[in-house]
Amino acid sequence: MRRKIWSGAVGVSLAALTVSLQAATTEPVYRVQDEILVTGRVTSVTTIPDWMGKDGVNIALSSRDASAPHVDIATAAFLRTMDFAVAVGDDLVLTGCWSQGADGSPVFLVHQLRKDKVTLNVRDPRGIPLW
Repeated sequence: MRRKIWSGAVGVSLAALTVSLQAATTEPVYRVQDEILVTGRVTSVTTIPDWMGKDGVNIALSSRDASAPHVDIATAAFLRTMDFAVAVGDDLVLTGCWSQGADGSPVFLVHQLRKDKVTLNVRDPRGIPLW
């Protein structure tokens, strides 16, 4: 009986720790099942520290249907390694999903981007970053 009570207490403690750690993270959540296609023109490009502490390339995208003011692509180092530059005025086709940034604002997380005839995957099929 004592063993059951003790293991039950450990299970409850681990579950509480998991919930508190999930609540403390500022990492946006990528959901493959919610992927959509967004097409537009880049209106700004910035490189800022992202939630992983790396220099993330972020763009603003404008399209006929809507605008995406905060789009997370990948780290600057990853894009350099892949020899894939993004500049203001580029027309892009993005596959990704909407999530919530650390400040609660909407952020579009990119899985795949296409510029001209070049397609780059920045996440694996499960949505995990490749950088």
